[in-house]
Amino acid sequence: MKILSCLLLGFNWQQRFQLGGGGTDNNKNSVERNDNILKLLDTAGKIGQVGSLASDDDQQLMEDVAKNVALAFNKESKPARYTLTGEHKLVYSAAPGASSGRIFGNVVGVVSQYFENDDIFYNRVNFGPYIQIALKAKREILNDTSIKVSFLETSFNIFGQTLKKSKMDGSAGGVWKVKFVGTVEDENGNKKLVRIMETPSLFILEQDL
Repeated sequence: MKILSCLLLGFNWQQRFQLGGGGTDNNKNSVERNDNILKLLDTAGKIGQVGSLASDDDQQLMEDVAKNVALAFNKESKPARYTLTGEHKLVYSAAPGASSGRIFGNVVGVVSQYFENDDIFYNRVNFGPYIQIALKAKREILNDTSIKVSFLETSFNIFGQTLKKSKMDGSAGGVWKVKFVGTVEDENGNKKLVRIMETPSLFILEQDL
């Protein structure tokens, strides 16, 4: 059965999220926005981190849900300029390569982005608590919705020790579109920052706040 049916049946979004607001219309809009971001995360969770392993229908479903959030609920008018800090976990990637965390076969690591500062971040893949592959990158803000990313260095780490580093010339990378940046809050008051990007493949990341 398609994941869409799981999302549409037996799930009360209004009970999952409640937001405060000044007026009735504002509150309704806030709840709707919150629910749709939650739906985005739940859809990604059901389909899985590696989109290339999903069916064509489920990949299209993920694209549609992400597009709806990006077009209808992006209150951040300059998403590429949003200040990012700390660690952000990948929840979905449509990319067929290792950037989704899939190294070979069904071997998939936990993927995150860690922001050292406004310019430098690391794409990291962890296999258990001891093995990590990291890709150091530099970002440059081009405009309100686009960033240029250049990859600088790869490293292989075991037990927190760097065994190997390899420099890159910065030619790899490209221009990434930042489609959405926004927060979601659950019924317990827990918040996440959610990002939607096109690299050009669809990427969705979350950060606990």
